[in-house]
Amino acid sequence: MSVVEGQVHGAQFRTEQQRDISETVCTFRVERYDDSRNRVQLIPVEMRGYRLEGSISDGDWVRGTGRMKSGTFHMTEVENLTTGAGVRAKRIPRIALVFVFFALILAFMIWGAVQMFGTG
Repeated sequence: MSVVEGQVHGAQFRTEQQRDISETVCTFRVERYDDSRNRVQLIPVEMRGYRLEGSISDGDWVRGTGRMKSGTFHMTEVENLTTGAGVRAKRIPRIALVFVFFALILAFMIWGAVQMFGTG
């Protein structure tokens, strides 16, 4: 895990639909400055989860943890140093995904059995 700290610019929120699961996506840039207030680094950031807890706005100073992937820093957790709020991307627990997967398989098997041996 890496840590990035700087000022938020261009914060945008959207919802994406993937299969039957809705996911909230927050994108923004973290801009880092030197002591003379010259921008020294610009880092594109993305947070995604079925729900985002907390808030981020343009101009907020943040510190976040995550990993760089394909030129974008994927944050999992952010501390909003301006407001003191914690921001987290909540993910669907893996056990819930496994349960849904097996429920779909069972439903398909029941549907197949009804088609094969159903009333006719």
